[in-house]
Amino acid sequence: MKIGILDDELHCVESLLLHLDQLFPDIKVAFTSTDPYEALDLVKKHAIHLLFLDIQMPAMDGFEFLNQVEEIKFDVIFTTAYSEYAIQAFKINAINYLLKPISESDLKEAVQSYSSKIRKRKAYEDTETLINALVQKHNMTDKIAVPVSDGIEFIAVNDIIYCQSQSNYTLLFLMDNKKIMFSKTLKETENTMSKYGFLRIHQSYLINPNHMVKFLRNDGGFITMSSGAELPISNANRKLVGNYFEVIKTNR
Repeated sequence: MKIGILDDELHCVESLLLHLDQLFPDIKVAFTSTDPYEALDLVKKHAIHLLFLDIQMPAMDGFEFLNQVEEIKFDVIFTTAYSEYAIQAFKINAINYLLKPISESDLKEAVQSYSSKIRKRKAYEDTETLINALVQKHNMTDKIAVPVSDGIEFIAVNDIIYCQSQSNYTLLFLMDNKKIMFSKTLKETENTMSKYGFLRIHQSYLINPNHMVKFLRNDGGFITMSSGAELPISNANRKLVGNYFEVIKTNR
């Protein structure tokens, strides 16, 4: 397991390193930082599984830091001296929340809980890969297998209107106003759904072109979906969407 640590107080970083070394000597520390702006570059350079993140920092708090990360490919354990941040922390799917000063027992429980979650996630991913392979083998390519809390759900691809990033999770918006959240990043979801023609129109959105209703050029660009949702198009992806519509015109 590779981890990173961001805390504006150096003594907190050093204390956490000491505890981790004593409790989990096999953990590899990819980076430590006391500067959130420096850490934004470090999370791009280092592939980590888990970030210990202080919430209250003078230059940029922990929540603002996560909002600045282009693509979150790691889980988070928040560390802070202020317990009132707990609810907000869990709202963004933090793995755990440690109150300073961090005790060894709390740290041990948090890391073990994370390791257990990762093992379960890996088991789900292995099962999902196997099932999708079997589905494709039997020419049932119009469905995908999605790991959910109580098992695996089979979803018709064309029932998916669009996908939205939720930190390390993806939220599927389906027909009939149904929603499903599962533990894959939007990038991972894109890797699976691109073969079905899904388009990445924004850092936060992946859409099913079959459900596009209208392309609005105002305010930078929006796509209206069959559900009525208006989704923004990033500048980087406007050309992709424009090319898609050109292909439609050409084929008519």
